[in-house]
Amino acid sequence: MRKFYIHHLYLIGFLSVILSCLYLNWQIPPHFDEARAWNIAKYLNPIEIFSIGKVEGHPFLWYYVLFPIAKLNLFYPYSLYILNIIIILSSLYILYKYAPLPTYIKYLITFSAPFLQLYNSFARSYSLTIFLLFIILNLHNQRFSKQILYLTLILLLANTNTTGFFAAFSLGIIYLQEQLFSQKQLNKKEILITTIFMIIELIALYVQFYGYDDRILRSTPNAGLITTNINIAYFPANIIIVCAVYLASTYIFIKNKKYSALFFLLFSSLQLTLLLNFIHEGGRHHHYFYYIYLISSYWIANTKKEPLNNKQLLPLSILSMLLIFNNNIHYKHSYKDYVNEIKNSAMQINKIFSNNKQELITFDDFSGNIMLPYLNNNIILLNQTATEYTKLKSFQEFLSFYYLPIKPEDISNRALKNPQILMYRTCGENLYTNSNMIFNLKHKLNNTYCLYDIIVTSSISF
Repeated sequence: MRKFYIHHLYLIGFLSVILSCLYLNWQIPPHFDEARAWNIAKYLNPIEIFSIGKVEGHPFLWYYVLFPIAKLNLFYPYSLYILNIIIILSSLYILYKYAPLPTYIKYLITFSAPFLQLYNSFARSYSLTIFLLFIILNLHNQRFSKQILYLTLILLLANTNTTGFFAAFSLGIIYLQEQLFSQKQLNKKEILITTIFMIIELIALYVQFYGYDDRILRSTPNAGLITTNINIAYFPANIIIVCAVYLASTYIFIKNKKYSALFFLLFSSLQLTLLLNFIHEGGRHHHYFYYIYLISSYWIANTKKEPLNNKQLLPLSILSMLLIFNNNIHYKHSYKDYVNEIKNSAMQINKIFSNNKQELITFDDFSGNIMLPYLNNNIILLNQTATEYTKLKSFQEFLSFYYLPIKPEDISNRALKNPQILMYRTCGENLYTNSNMIFNLKHKLNNTYCLYDIIVTSSISF
């Protein structure tokens, strides 16, 4: 019992997060974003992965982390979920052991929606962002004595995703400013090392994202949409309460001269706000980073030498407590039927073509990526340009069907080359025709998806 009292936070916190993860992921296959990251790691080599960012929109690091287990095809999707929960539990371990925050706040953070309902089951790069950010925060007091390690972690953080880049950029500016203005004597060697890391990151960004195709459809937000999304993500809080928490935190940081914490909070949040307002609508996993940045700023502010009292920690406590009562725990369950129908389609395809090589073509990159990890090796899945999903060209063509018209000749040429090819799509009529092809129902996989054979003819008209 004595050990329980000593380690109660670890035991209760870890157990709660693990049980919630099991509940949220129970019999729910990975959705598109999770599956696509796995496919990129599995089928592309390290250089190809580094070059896919200009189409995919995410830096390389998460794919590199997935690389070993994806290449070995280890127990998909369980290895993906296990890796993610290990990363989140490691993040919480760092928070529990090293964050200069009271135990009750650590409990509130653990049971808040982002940690208990989303990132613990959402197997994407955002868990890695939180993990690296928490490690960096733990090293904050040793940032000058462990400069190489500190800057390396910031560089890695910047290459997790956009929210990680915002945090890394803010931390980098704080660090450079401290080197230039906060020390009694400039250390040219330390400043040179910091500059070299900045140049490395600029080169990495240039190589990964230069040449981004601006024709690709983005989920560009409408005016006021960020308010609606924040109200949903932070329920029962809303944007007014979130802004009040930020204003109160700003006042506390200024009053206590916690200027690094203030800059990190406001600058990271400003970057995120500009992204969500003008570039990309984002999802819940993006909007919760206002909360992650808030936690991080109090971590920076509440140093051992000049700690904040419980009253000054109240803004963080209030928002954390409100997020415990968030009703979005069925987030993954909302698309359970959709992804299970796709997985079921893959299982049926494997049964129908258990031994023979079979080519399938699909116009839907979303269902194609979800289905691909479940297909046997004898099944060749092609995209709308008749390119194999496992090839770099296919990943480069991601979302191209939004802005480039489908070319019937790509399909008909492939069908002429292989008359046994079938089309995978949602079920509809038993017979479809267009100007040069006939599509006959061949196999009904389930209530949603079917396979159609493709007959090429130049005599058919609409």
